[in-house]
Amino acid sequence: MSGLSREAAEALGSPLAARVDFHEEVTSTQERARELAHGGAPHGTLVLSEIQKGGRGRLGRRWGSPRGGVWMSLVLRPELPARFAPRITQTAAVGVAKALWGIGVEARIKWPNDLLITGPDDPTGRKICGILAESSAENAPVAAKRVGPGGAAERAIDFVVLGVGLNANLDPEDLDVPDREVATLRSELGHDVDLPELLGAVLRSLDAELDRIKDFGAVLDDWRALNCTVGRFVRVTRFGETIEGRAVDLTEEGALLIERPPGGGLVEVFEGEVEHLRHGEGAR
Repeated sequence: MSGLSREAAEALGSPLAARVDFHEEVTSTQERARELAHGGAPHGTLVLSEIQKGGRGRLGRRWGSPRGGVWMSLVLRPELPARFAPRITQTAAVGVAKALWGIGVEARIKWPNDLLITGPDDPTGRKICGILAESSAENAPVAAKRVGPGGAAERAIDFVVLGVGLNANLDPEDLDVPDREVATLRSELGHDVDLPELLGAVLRSLDAELDRIKDFGAVLDDWRALNCTVGRFVRVTRFGETIEGRAVDLTEEGALLIERPPGGGLVEVFEGEVEHLRHGEGAR
């Protein structure tokens, strides 16, 4: 099995790896990509590292990143208004999930940004991949702002830093999280994968999905087909409050719709920490 390198990433010829910033070890690919983006790095800048010493997911949680995984962040400069930035996360989740299905791993999307391995005996799932999209519209020039439906100028996205952390040629115990919550490609397939080939599959799928982000309804249809959250009872923690109920759908812009217990009505959740509840847990 060949490993990751700058040369291997460049040889893929992906428009999302037009410029490769490769490291044997880095604190965080997300931090490095954000630094490069603020410095003017072009669309398709790929930050890739064999090891991350300080990888973080949503809410600042530590993400174990030893050698053998795919730890990457992309600088993207999509031609989209800033209000469409939340679409990036769902679109990327669909892209990575499709790449994993293509190699025989039936990953499911947990709203908003995790890919899980689930099954009848493991309904809450084991995380195999985390996705984190951070956008900035701060530096968008006035000329780049679009005119909205009401005639007001809309802020354009300056850049998006899209991070993907994928557990590949690792055992669950190699990661600094409880075994029951983690899956790896090795544990699911029973063998290691060629990391450059895996990276190429992920980049191709991401590029294809991002190309159709303006047709977000079609992206959401695929998200619904691949997800494991809709239909489940969930507990969402956001801004110090807890919401429990059944996840019933996504809105047109990707927010999670939760139906609270009888009389509680529907709640739109745009962000938060989601816990899938086992049968008998939580409010009914």
